[in-house]
Amino acid sequence: MKNSIKRMFWLISLMFFLVIIWLGKLAIIDRDELRTNSYNPRMQYSDSTIKRGSIKDINGEILAESQKTDDGYVRKYPRSRMAGHVTGYSSKGKTGVEAVENFELENIQNEVVQRITNAFTGEDVKGNDVVLTIDMDIQSVAGDLLGDQKGAIVVMEPTTGRVLAMQSYPDFDPNTVSDDWQELKADEDSPLINRTTQGLYPPGSTFKIVTALAGMEYVPDLASFTVECTGEDEFENKVIHCYNDKAHGTVDIYKAMEQSCNCYFAELGKIIGGQNLRTVADRLGINSNLGLELPSSKSSVSINGNSTESELVETAIGQGKTIVTPMYMATLISAVANGGNMKVPYIVDHIEDYKGEVSNITLPKTSSQIMTLDEAKELTEMMIGVVNNGTGKQASVKGYQVAGKTGTAENSTGIDHSWFVGFAPAENPKVAVAVVLENAEGNKRATPIAGKLIKAYLDKYE
Repeated sequence: MKNSIKRMFWLISLMFFLVIIWLGKLAIIDRDELRTNSYNPRMQYSDSTIKRGSIKDINGEILAESQKTDDGYVRKYPRSRMAGHVTGYSSKGKTGVEAVENFELENIQNEVVQRITNAFTGEDVKGNDVVLTIDMDIQSVAGDLLGDQKGAIVVMEPTTGRVLAMQSYPDFDPNTVSDDWQELKADEDSPLINRTTQGLYPPGSTFKIVTALAGMEYVPDLASFTVECTGEDEFENKVIHCYNDKAHGTVDIYKAMEQSCNCYFAELGKIIGGQNLRTVADRLGINSNLGLELPSSKSSVSINGNSTESELVETAIGQGKTIVTPMYMATLISAVANGGNMKVPYIVDHIEDYKGEVSNITLPKTSSQIMTLDEAKELTEMMIGVVNNGTGKQASVKGYQVAGKTGTAENSTGIDHSWFVGFAPAENPKVAVAVVLENAEGNKRATPIAGKLIKAYLDKYE
């Protein structure tokens, strides 16, 4: 009997001890995570009693702010849809910057101190302002150019990784998310998805940048390697076609890039080999997280040394199972522009507390040196040819040299997607862009949009 009582005592004591440990973990270790979780019911109360900090663009324009009403504070978004995927929303949970910077926007680390102090002054608890790298002048141009075309646009500063614009369509109005919630959830076009960071697309011919780099590293006589293009080529009963079955004749790496010759890059892919192409792709970060503050899908390529020939050639021209986000492509093309130095993309520039003091300034970070300076220069020369003499002429900007690559990505569920990635000025890059338009029938739709975006940036800053 005594042994049973002892066992029961120790069992209850152990359970009590474990509960204490668990509660301690919640109160100390997990406090901030639980406090900022967008699904925490207390967040609704907190949002109405705290003057949540504003979200601003790099020029100080307010993108989100809290306005006081008789029932507490209500969140307002002055730029509505134009910045909806950037700011996110703070009802029905939180997304975008509202979610990832909630700790600062509510000034959680100083909230208790403020509440005690304000009990004597009668002032409201105030959050910190979050200042973004987004430039609403460029963001607005991107939004106007994208219009009601499904797709995404990213504009980036290649030397730092600062994201200047990120537009996604279909979009939503963060002011009316609660009222529109059921309709937004049911919409098959997924307007709540930020296509710049979460949309996954086959890269099409923009992937030839990767294949060309692999060729430089694994094909010693690349400069003299030529292919006689007849407009199509066959590999293991898989027929590869050039766009509109156009025969390009005898092409080297430069002409193949200019004319986006699938036959050339398919043959080049065979020589490079599956494992070598995968090695280069991995080094370029395709199978890794970018490090951006916002939730992002991971780009991926599945080619390896055991892949079939048809899988290899499809990958070499940007088709098959390879998928990328527009943010990844903007980061990749920025790395080429930056001499092979890939920067970690970011959208939060700094924090301003309720007293106006600046803190947490984001400094540019290097992800890795993904190619040599000479390789970056050679790729740039190839892409200058694309804009001057090839498929990317519509991206040209008077008075500046643009470098870029077009892409037509096959879409198994419908019409092909249209791509363009590029940067300018080619000799001293200041801006990089990635544009993808869904179901846009070839590269000609995305290319002029990219040119207008580049011009808008250069007109403002150069």
